[in-house]
Amino acid sequence: MNLLAIVKAACAELSLPQPGAVVGSTDSTAVLMLALANTEGRDLARRYGWQAITYEATFTTAATESQGTLASIIGASQELRYIVNDTIWNRTTGDPVLGPRSGRTWQAYKAQTFSAPVYEYRIRGNTLLFMPTPTAGQTCAFEYVSRYWCSDLAGTTYRDAFSADTDLCLVDDELVLMGLLWRWRKAKGFDYAEEHLAYERQVADAMARDGGKATLSLGGETSDAPIAIPRLIGS
Repeated sequence: MNLLAIVKAACAELSLPQPGAVVGSTDSTAVLMLALANTEGRDLARRYGWQAITYEATFTTAATESQGTLASIIGASQELRYIVNDTIWNRTTGDPVLGPRSGRTWQAYKAQTFSAPVYEYRIRGNTLLFMPTPTAGQTCAFEYVSRYWCSDLAGTTYRDAFSADTDLCLVDDELVLMGLLWRWRKAKGFDYAEEHLAYERQVADAMARDGGKATLSLGGETSDAPIAIPRLIGS
């Protein structure tokens, strides 16, 4: 659903007049619904690393400590919320890049002659730092979660707030609708406990299913490991 459809659905459930437009409207209900929808979208995006707003970035190493700003690595179309832990890998060597390291550990490394078989990293001043100094020209990659949780109708411009009635949610639009319902009741001073409880249950279910999950084992193993599939006789 786009923004206008979400707001109309919420108004219908709340027995409110359905607006013909939301963004740019001076109608008090539309103004409030827009503010609440943006609050809901930002809160949903902040509380979990949804697969729909998780992306991959690649970059080529430079023979310096600084590998560039995160904005330059990711590009202008997205804005970083955080790098997913344990996802920075050197694709040239096949090794992980270990980290993130704390400021204390980083400064301890710099106070001595530091060498290691693999690179380690730290994020400081929105810049990605490597130690020891890497070989130039190697390809590294990582996954990250974006701050942008909605997009224009074409799906080419990403945003952290609705700016047109036709904007689409990247996070689950049904959750945004449910969030809009309890937030409106709260804003108006009505009891919202039941709606909020149902909403939290749906959010928990959505997080449990999002992107698929590894099968856990009491032995500590997961289904992440590749499975060797035997060939059929005669194949």
